[in-house]
Amino acid sequence: MQNFWMYLLVVVVTCMTPGAGVLMTVSNAFRYGTRHAFVSPTGNAFGVLVMSIACAAGLGGIITATPVVFYGLQAAGALLLVYFGLKSWRAESLDLSQMAHLTQSSEKPHENRSIFWTAASLQLTNPMLFVFLLSLMPPFIDPRANYVSSVSMLIAVFVVTCLFVHLGYSYTACLAGRHLKGRRFGWWLNHVSAVLFWLIAAGVAGDMAEKILA
Repeated sequence: MQNFWMYLLVVVVTCMTPGAGVLMTVSNAFRYGTRHAFVSPTGNAFGVLVMSIACAAGLGGIITATPVVFYGLQAAGALLLVYFGLKSWRAESLDLSQMAHLTQSSEKPHENRSIFWTAASLQLTNPMLFVFLLSLMPPFIDPRANYVSSVSMLIAVFVVTCLFVHLGYSYTACLAGRHLKGRRFGWWLNHVSAVLFWLIAAGVAGDMAEKILA
């Protein structure tokens, strides 16, 4: 149980640390409002779940041991962040106080699917998540216990914590959005989000270049 609570603490701190996933969750919450606030966190958690299962199944070890595959995924992730930045930069400036009060009738299934898969793809193209999971999980796996049940529990804790933390970010952003009026703020939100996406992409590219040249 001591190891479990230590693992849970590490997971909570990790999920709460601002990054590309948190940025997308908050940005989508501001843009699409309360009625869609659960979609981005759900997509993010789904991406984490798929990556965790793949890592536990051994795919993570193959990717981290094969530089070409690892750097290819890392480059794809950086390009995806650049794309998200361009999308945010070119997005229409919205009055967030109106977006936060969307009615039930305004929900569009295809819009929910788009938000979901955009959030999921951010995690599915993040090779650093493999590295993180490979370094995080092994210390908390009891070699005397059943491997499948142990890893399943660790994955479940990670995914559920990730989901609830992002839901917290999302609904907090929606609540704040109700008090942020005017298209001018929407313009700043779009452009600041775009710059942050590009900065994260630059950090990923710099890390990749440093490892290649080392």
